[in-house]
Amino acid sequence: MTEVFVYVLDPFIPTDLTRKEVLKMFREDKLKPFEFVQETVEDKGVKGIKGVDLYDTLFKRDEFLLEYVVNFANGKIAVKVIGSDDKC
Repeated sequence: MTEVFVYVLDPFIPTDLTRKEVLKMFREDKLKPFEFVQETVEDKGVKGIKGVDLYDTLFKRDEFLLEYVVNFANGKIAVKVIGSDDKC
């Protein structure tokens, strides 16, 4: 069962990460979860990433939403890392 999704340019993209792994990464470094999904983001057309900032977080029980603002060659975009049993 997929636990963690990346939301970029509208679709929810499943990952191989677990919620536990992402939360551990987040405790170590707030930007580390993004590093693990960066390739997926770039595959969706977000090329020439210049910088990433944590914008907002939401934690509810064992679910979470991590929102990053990504500065790239064509401007800025929001990328969300979502830990949930349901992608909706």
